[in-house]
Amino acid sequence: MPRRKNIIDKKFQLKTTFRIIGIIIIAFILIIAITGVISTDNNRKITATINDLNRSMEKDKKTVEILIASAGLNRHTPRERDQDRIIEDHLEAIALMHTNILHLQKIINHNRILVTIMIITGVLLGTILFVYLIRLTNRMSGPLFVLTRHMDDIMSGRKPDLRELRKNDEFKDFYHQFVAFIKGTSKK
Repeated sequence: MPRRKNIIDKKFQLKTTFRIIGIIIIAFILIIAITGVISTDNNRKITATINDLNRSMEKDKKTVEILIASAGLNRHTPRERDQDRIIEDHLEAIALMHTNILHLQKIINHNRILVTIMIITGVLLGTILFVYLIRLTNRMSGPLFVLTRHMDDIMSGRKPDLRELRKNDEFKDFYHQFVAFIKGTSKK
């Protein structure tokens, strides 16, 4: 008859599993919270910087337009080159500011992705750890359950049904010693 029940001693297995997972989840939540706070603060600062850059670009654009208009530059005079150079420098500065804004926006998105990945990793880790710990505690609870049943049989005056433990069960040495004890006492 196959013996494949994962939760044998519900109280022990779930208590042990939830204690270990609880400690790990609390630690992981703290890490996520600290990372989230830092990331959110960085995103806020970056957003403020982007807004400042946008305002600066708008002011710069208006300043250049006013300078060109007030200088009364005529396209057909030697000052035409000065006007073209002012416009080129202005456009180059604006392009650089746009590039910097795009880089800052990428950093904001990477921060959001990082926090999301950490949350998903925490959920997956918790799930995998839960399954692993249930199986681990099963390998402990199974032999203890069998030993308890044997002791109940002995106390009730019945002969225990001695059998081998499962391949991956824990406490095999103790169980074999217990079986030897039972066999030794039944011969007397």
